[in-house]
Amino acid sequence: MTDSAARAPLSPEDPALVYNSQAGSMVFACGIVFKVSSLPGLVAETLGTSVLWLYLFMLAVDIALLAAVFFFARSGADLLPSVRRAAAYRAVCAVMSAYLCLKGLLYFVYIVIFLTMDLFMGIDIYIVVLVLAPPVIYIAAKGWRALARISELLAPILLLLIVTDLVFLQTDADFGRHLPADLLSPREFFGEGLRYSLWLGDLFPLLFVRIKNKRLPHILIGSGLAYAVVVTVALLAVAMYGAALPYVYNMLIRISGFNLLSLEIGRMEWTALFVVVTMAVLGLALLLRGAGEASRRAAGTSAPAFVLFAAGAVACMFVPTLHTVADFCYSPAFGYAMFALALALAAAFAAFGAYAKSRRARPAAPEPSRETAPAGGETAPEEVRP
Repeated sequence: MTDSAARAPLSPEDPALVYNSQAGSMVFACGIVFKVSSLPGLVAETLGTSVLWLYLFMLAVDIALLAAVFFFARSGADLLPSVRRAAAYRAVCAVMSAYLCLKGLLYFVYIVIFLTMDLFMGIDIYIVVLVLAPPVIYIAAKGWRALARISELLAPILLLLIVTDLVFLQTDADFGRHLPADLLSPREFFGEGLRYSLWLGDLFPLLFVRIKNKRLPHILIGSGLAYAVVVTVALLAVAMYGAALPYVYNMLIRISGFNLLSLEIGRMEWTALFVVVTMAVLGLALLLRGAGEASRRAAGTSAPAFVLFAAGAVACMFVPTLHTVADFCYSPAFGYAMFALALALAAAFAAFGAYAKSRRARPAAPEPSRETAPAGGETAPEEVRP
């Protein structure tokens, strides 16, 4: 394969080919659940009512990372042999694989804690692990098309449930709590806020897809809806609970509980539970698929990523206190490292994408003419007959 392969039309048989509508669905279905569930309460433990302002800052960073992701995906850099064979590219992919595996395992611990200690108290951890891990591994192993089609099918349902809970929400809310009267100093704000950098870069796996456009800008639509939901939940979290927000274990569950429809059709918490579990499975599958793709580029096989994730999931059954793992995720040193690593990885892949763009901008070398003899002069041009 030559560098011109990056300029060739996308083949329908390419297993990494997804339409931009599917990419937009994956952005929504896989990239927001860990931002809108328990994170507002965790952030409020250290930042008080400054949750919304941290969210706005982090979303700005996350949008920049997502822009780098799609810039690389559209550049064709992953198809260039000059990039794929480069030691620097393989090294960056190895770091990316480890990064996504770590994120996936920590998110897996979070969802296990949520299901066993916050929602279904008393259930054994091994039951949750044995129920949750197989579908995550199966969807990730099936590949991009399976994940893209599932996301495209479920994203409208998930959006409808979230919008229904928000539209029919009935609760007291004081939006004046967001006023900057009690804002922390910049040093305290960033020093404490960057502890939660684990949730940056959830969509790095989309680096390795090939995107085929449809008529509408589906990626912008999906991204806009996703970030609008994240900001709305952060806005409501402080307005509804204020200083009591650290005691709210899952914001989506709380929002669905204060629903006018519950007076007519009964309790609505099941809607939020469906959203959280479904998005968690899809988000974990996306991270695992991305880790496998990065591992394949670094080591020639995706097996190390899948084995590491499966081993980590099994290890959850034997960890005495999973909360210690969760607490480690929000330690300052770990948060700062994850923030720096996310920016560095995005910059590296953006550089590879810029290199591919520069290669595509160069004029192609002219094809040898059949009427011109090779340099060695072995053959003469064929006679042209009328």
